[in-house]
Amino acid sequence: MPLSDREQQILQEIEDQLYEQDPEFARGVSSTTLQVHLLRNVRRGIATFVAGFVVLVVFFFQTMLVIGVAAFLLMLAGAVYTYDNLRKIGSEQLRVLREQAPLSDFISRIRSRIRDMGNREGS
Repeated sequence: MPLSDREQQILQEIEDQLYEQDPEFARGVSSTTLQVHLLRNVRRGIATFVAGFVVLVVFFFQTMLVIGVAAFLLMLAGAVYTYDNLRKIGSEQLRVLREQAPLSDFISRIRSRIRDMGNREGS
């Protein structure tokens, strides 16, 4: 349902006041779209999953059941959070993302980082 002229005028006044009072915040809010916010959440979900995986690797060295359960729950939470945000983004926007940053580029960057870490340790 579209806004009336009066409601649009009120919103415009609120926006103008926001730009006057805190222009840096207003620029930040206006530049952040829903897609950018959801992508940030996807990255957080992936990071949570990876952190859970690292904790799971620690579990194999420490063999403490509490660490293993915490790692599993962390990985599960990261996967669910990522899935939920990817679902919100939608299939069309995912197609655009795949074109912009293909998975192969991401994997090659990870491989190069691992090689760099190995070279530093071997030196």
